[in-house]
Amino acid sequence: MPISTPNEVQTPSQGDLQHSSYAAYVPHDLKYSAAFEDSMMAMLLDNDDDSIANLGAGLRVLPIDSDEQVIKDVSVRAQDVAIQSLPIIPEDELPLALNDSRRIFASSVPGIKLTHPGGYIEGGPGLDPEIDTFPDDFLSKNPGLGSAAELESAIAKEVENNIDLLKQRLRARQKAKERNEQIERELKTLMDNHDMELKMQRRMAEENQKKREAKEKKRQTRTAG
Repeated sequence: MPISTPNEVQTPSQGDLQHSSYAAYVPHDLKYSAAFEDSMMAMLLDNDDDSIANLGAGLRVLPIDSDEQVIKDVSVRAQDVAIQSLPIIPEDELPLALNDSRRIFASSVPGIKLTHPGGYIEGGPGLDPEIDTFPDDFLSKNPGLGSAAELESAIAKEVENNIDLLKQRLRARQKAKERNEQIERELKTLMDNHDMELKMQRRMAEENQKKREAKEKKRQTRTAG
């Protein structure tokens, strides 16, 4: 199944950007791509923090009410992201390769960039906030959040948990893939050995046939004489 990271929908900038269109699908609707899953495994399981940092995090989109100062090539305010500048990506193109040039925005998953602020890890925009149930589900799971700091802490914990779950699933897939590759190697060895045995049997059969023919020829020669 395609990788789904529901925490992406709670990126602050998504509510700030008044998109004229949103995704009409969820990640599980997308076609399966083994290559995409393999690239996710390589990114999250095979790279250390320094290697991921060298890839660049992508542009962070700051909420309209944020007091944080914009840093060139590092962050941008939500109101400064022109809707027209965002790519239109057909569903049948997804999931996009992780190195696709249209991936320029930061995500909560280290090393993974998004094509749209608050979009899907697979690429493309996120779900329409009016039909997205994640915020309500999140608040129902975390009642009693009385301050912005508590909300921020709860969101950070949810993001961390989701990333841990994603890594666990990728590790399980990696082990299964390694096991399958081992089985394939063992099967190939068995097939190679079987082919070698067949060749040897054919060679022995041919040699025995030649010996029988030679013996028969000698017998016929003696009889004729």
